[in-house]
Amino acid sequence: MRPGSWILVLSLLLSIPAAAQARLDSPWIRRRMLVVPTHPGQVPPLELQVRAGVASLLLFEAPLKRGAVTLPEDEKRLQLVPVDDGSLIIVPITDLPEETQVPLSVETGPGAEPLRFALVTRPDAVDIQVRVVKGEPSADDAALSALARSLLSTPDGRATLAVPQLTADLQPRVSRGQAESVLWMERRFFATVAMRSRRKGTSPWRLVQARLRATLADGVLLEWPAHLFSGEAGAIRQRHILSGVLPEGASRLELALDEEDSPGAFQPLPLEEVRTHP
Repeated sequence: MRPGSWILVLSLLLSIPAAAQARLDSPWIRRRMLVVPTHPGQVPPLELQVRAGVASLLLFEAPLKRGAVTLPEDEKRLQLVPVDDGSLIIVPITDLPEETQVPLSVETGPGAEPLRFALVTRPDAVDIQVRVVKGEPSADDAALSALARSLLSTPDGRATLAVPQLTADLQPRVSRGQAESVLWMERRFFATVAMRSRRKGTSPWRLVQARLRATLADGVLLEWPAHLFSGEAGAIRQRHILSGVLPEGASRLELALDEEDSPGAFQPLPLEEVRTHP
């Protein structure tokens, strides 16, 4: 990092009241690793939680070109400090009001879709370091697809959760999403999710992405898109199969279901399969 960049960050932090800086003692300070979606423009922006008095560091895999990072032209509550090594420091001057989302766009290279982020302030956590990485291609996509299609076509043969997990309640009077089962094959898992409409004549809610989150051994939160396989949509219900691999040594697997413009909240999935009678 250039000496001038450090001086700018320090001057910004020193200009913030001590009461705001004291929030660094919060137990909700997070370190995350985000695996970017294949098509960022087709799914909700990746959320980053920021807070006045806390410098949030974004780490990218390659240096960012000048002008690659953009905020709304009239946005004065946030300071951005690009760094030569591909890092970006975000320093909020004030907390963002509740329900406020500030869009941040990042160009990562020629031919790649811009990454979209939504900056928010929430009381439960703040991101001090977020590493942004590309997903690795899977060599067994064909086998995954065949098994997922088989699971979709044999609903009576799948395991069922003793207590089905409500993973999304979207406009509660209109629709909901529910995890019905989780099938484990060593560290690979397949989760069955059903999307249901609660209004007669209304199509099931459209699922555009399923995100997984696990806590790594060093405390970092790893978040990545699941492989998503969708069955045919019925009058009020549609089933999906989600697949992923639990990282070695990880704990607490969680799932979020995203609509086109609305990211879902993470909710836990069981780490062991629970079998009950149909």
